[in-house]
Formats: sequence, C-alpha cells, structure tokens
Amino acid sequence: MRALMVVVFGAVCGLTALKASPVRAAADAAVVAASPRLGVKAVIERVQKRYDSASDFRARFTQTLTNPTFNRKTTSTGEVLLKKPGRMRWNYQTPEEKMYLADGDRLWLYEPEDKQAFKQELKSSQLPAALAFLTGKGKLAEQFDISFAEKPAFGTARDYVLLLQPKQPQPQLKSMLFVVDPDTFHVRQSVLFDGQGNTNDLSFADVKVNSGIGDPTFRWSPPAGVRVIDAAKLSK
Repeated sequence: MRALMVVVFGAVCGLTALKASPVRAAADAAVVAASPRLGVKAVIERVQKRYDSASDFRARFTQTLTNPTFNRKTTSTGEVLLKKPGRMRWNYQTPEEKMYLADGDRLWLYEPEDKQAFKQELKSSQLPAALAFLTGKGKLAEQFDISFAEKPAFGTARDYVLLLQPKQPQPQLKSMLFVVDPDTFHVRQSVLFDGQGNTNDLSFADVKVNSGIGDPTFRWSPPAGVRVIDAAKLSK
C-alpha cells in the first residue's frame, strides 16, 4: 500500500497550477511591490480556515511522479472525490485504470486489469498528517514546521509558496511545497519530496467544493472474481 501513501501525501485541494510567463511574472512582481504581504502565520491560518469550511471536494487531477535515480517520470490523470470525515476516492484513468478508496474504516487499492484488490485497515495504516489536514482531522501548524520557500521553482510572483517540513521524521515525506493563491487561499499545487529525492507533483482542474457528494460514492465491495489481498499480512 506504499503507493497509496504516495498519493495521499500529495493530495491537497486546489486549482490547476499555473506557470508564469515573463510578461505575467513582471506584472505580478509589480503587484507584489504595491501590495502588503502577509506573514507565514497569517497565511497558514487562512489556508486552514479555507479547508476547515469545506465538507467535500471533487476535481480532475494530473499527477507527475519523478524518480531522478532512474531518470524516470510518469504522468497520471483521473478524478478525485473527497468527503469529511476521512473519505476519499481516486479514480485513475490514464495511463491505466485503478482506484484508491478510503471509506472511513479501511483503504482499498483496486486494479481491474489484474483482477485484484489490496485492503488495509485505517487504524493500522499510519496515515500521514497531510491526509489528516485534508479530511478535517488535523492542523497544519501542529504537524509541520512551516516557512516561506526561498526562490521557489513553482507558482507565480504573487503566490505564497509555503515549505512544510514534518516535525516528526517520516520516511515517505521529507518536505512539501504548497503554492497558495493570494486571493482565495486555496492550495493550487502541492509538491512532495521524499527522502530518496523523488517528487510527487499534483495539480487540479474543474474544482467543485461543497457540491453534495453522496455517501454511496465511498462504498465499495470487490466484484466477483477479484482476488482480495490483505496488505497487513504482506508486511509480516
């Protein structure tokens, strides 16, 4: 289930990441020079408030995983749906179909092409702090040391780019970047860095917040003929 942890670490509600053109960057720089900037604490408080007030979220996502050791980069697309408390569903469509689901009690990974599903109880899965924040169960400032990123390679000059480092060491997470929209305080892009130098870059489009996603979306049972594998037994 390590792949699921990679997904949820990078999962932060937001809008599609924007790359700044030279013209846009110059315009943004002028706006920044004329506008008062908030401090780190104020930005964190506004981001936290934004997600505390969201009961559900759905969007199209693009995920890019980069492994510099093997010079490998893979891009996946699909749809993500989230609902408090603690429920999420990632429907991957490309490059291959698969589904990650957290139903409040357990985690599922379903691979229809291989006709197999992995399951893991939530209480024993060591859920990361990023997931707790996303599902309304945690506070960013309690779990991470947060500062503004120096010379970030992501976002525009107007954006607040936060560097988050876990207060408790985590093997799957060395640090994260949040690209925060200065007007809405949505996190438009999240980039995760692990201890091996790999990155997990997630951006979102067609975002809908508080759209009334039904509970049945997060109920799932393995179809007939699907082999179910208990992830807890694999780790023994």
